[in-house]
Amino acid sequence: MKISQSVKLVFLLLLMGSINAQDIENNAPHTPDPAKLLAAPVVLSPSYGVFKVGYAYQYQNGAQISKNNGIPFEYTQNNNMIYFGIERGWIGGFRQMIMVGGYIDGAFGQTFFLSGGAKLSFFLLDGWIIPYVSLGYQVENLEFPKESSPLFMHTGVASIGAHFNITKGFGIDLSLRSGLPFYILRPIDAREYNHPHINHLGVMLSFSFYDFSL
Repeated sequence: MKISQSVKLVFLLLLMGSINAQDIENNAPHTPDPAKLLAAPVVLSPSYGVFKVGYAYQYQNGAQISKNNGIPFEYTQNNNMIYFGIERGWIGGFRQMIMVGGYIDGAFGQTFFLSGGAKLSFFLLDGWIIPYVSLGYQVENLEFPKESSPLFMHTGVASIGAHFNITKGFGIDLSLRSGLPFYILRPIDAREYNHPHINHLGVMLSFSFYDFSL
């Protein structure tokens, strides 16, 4: 009889210890798995959208420029700007690796520009890397010394870049843009400055979000 009571007592103690251990485990602070903080974007729709905001740098060089009956001057600009962009497109093709869309982007700061065009991207490595190329048209503010009236220039542009995913479509975008030389937009202003050609090179670095659930 005493042995039976001892066995029951041991069993009861083990049961209580198991319950206490379970409570401690349930109440312990949960530490997230670092691997789960990094996640590839999930494609839930054949269409997608993109939003970007960041930094743009642009170098301009027009060599010697002269106004009618004026003294020639050297035109060189290094512009730093706040950059933004949006994109809307379609994803599909072989293993949903092809993305075709249109973009609008711009920047403002030491100068400002607005650009729009078509974009071709590739959904690689489950979306961890999305390289792209684009062709478009760009209009930009132009500031010549001692010029009081606003001037604008325009040209065709081409861009190459890539999106690097961090988690679920959020990531970093890096792109390089150049193209044909800029020309002064209004013919009357272009004639006044003897139709200058202004070369340019732009670099855009931005935080970006790719949404594949639209």
